[in-house]
Amino acid sequence: MLRVAVLILIQTAGCAVAAPPELSGRVAAVHPAGCAEYRFLFIDLYRAELWTDSATPPGQTYALSVIYRRGFGRETLVSSSISEMVRMSGRPKESFDVARVELGKAMRPVRKGDRLTAWRGASGAIEFFLNGDATGQLTHDPDLFMNIWLGPETRDPTRAAKLLEGRCDG
Repeated sequence: MLRVAVLILIQTAGCAVAAPPELSGRVAAVHPAGCAEYRFLFIDLYRAELWTDSATPPGQTYALSVIYRRGFGRETLVSSSISEMVRMSGRPKESFDVARVELGKAMRPVRKGDRLTAWRGASGAIEFFLNGDATGQLTHDPDLFMNIWLGPETRDPTRAAKLLEGRCDG
């Protein structure tokens, strides 16, 4: 009975209790540095978790894991990422042709419950994982990609602050 109660408590806590398996050997943290739920009106879209060992997130090496609450197609994920990178940079869409190809290879359609993790390593490139399986990488403007969630030009500064300041909102 106690074991069931502990499992329920762990599952309903605001943040996860262990780093995703794809971060084994990359992040020692057992809790995300911050997390935020993303909703549109009353529709749950996804939960984002920032994983880092840095005392001042995000740090040089870190991961952003997105746990989807609904499905999205590959083209939706790629196009929305590129659109945000264009908006934040002010550069023409064509300057992201290489990034579009790389993201097209790395992104996969996601279903409810899938976890997409973007690991920014010391090289600066981003490695992508879907449910723990490596899917590809982004070498073209990787920091701009991560700024979609974490940067000063993000569309959602409140949630970016939760990720960077160690807050979790359920």
